Amino acid sequence: KDGIKKEVSIVFSDLRGFTPLGESFGNDVKGLTRIMNGYMDAITQPVLDADGMIIKYIGDASMHIHNAPIDDPEHAKTAITTGLKMLKAVEKFNEEVVIPEGRPPVGMGWGCNTGLGYIGEMGSTKRHSYDVLGDAVSTAARVESKCKEYGCLCLVGESTYEATKDDFFYLKIDDLQVKGKSVGLSIYTVLDDAKPGWAATQKHHAQMHNLYRMKLFDEAIQQCNLIKRGFDGKMEKYYDMWIERCEYMKTQKLPQDWNGVFVATSK
Repeated sequence: KDGIKKEVSIVFSDLRGFTPLGESFGNDVKGLTRIMNGYMDAITQPVLDADGMIIKYIGDASMHIHNAPIDDPEHAKTAITTGLKMLKAVEKFNEEVVIPEGRPPVGMGWGCNTGLGYIGEMGSTKRHSYDVLGDAVSTAARVESKCKEYGCLCLVGESTYEATKDDFFYLKIDDLQVKGKSVGLSIYTVLDDAKPGWAATQKHHAQMHNLYRMKLFDEAIQQCNLIKRGFDGKMEKYYDMWIERCEYMKTQKLPQDWNGVFVATSK
């Protein structure tokens, strides 16, 4: 089949906590395989329910897209909804399978980006599969890989955010220059089940980022401490990381035209 070029939303996911889980099985490879397949079933169902296309599983990670091969005009929104449902599916999987067996619970992180993808059958003449390539894909992978660093369950690229900012409760996480890119990319996290009081805390969060960009690092740290317990504690790890970042920035000689973009040196 010929390849096509099409705008898609790409989601990468990654299992958290594999090492303690693997260790709890010792030499019982069969048992570990059964649990891993159960986990993959759990996170795959929301994708299939939303007419998404699973492109591949890579070890304990997964990659899927929306808007191909089945058209979805609201693919960015579908991608975020599906990502949130995948997190819920992991919680349920822990409650029903992992914890009752006395195993350490697992977690998941996901990253999403929207953009042009080159889609088609790819590979060698002997072995090939349906795949998607392109800059938007590598950006989605890079965004996902930063979840742990920022203490977030999910990270969303700028183009997906722009298409869905009125549909979900977002917090800006950083202006990040990912490896291999020369310009900064704004990344966001989306919080599920938003509470009425969160909108006020969201304003403080935005203010904290403004203070940071203005190089007012002590004031930014104060804001972090003020809102650390907000959002039901979901963002606590992030604020701890950000306080560390501010402390580090205070020791740096920053240029006059510093714009707050953080340059990632690792993928």
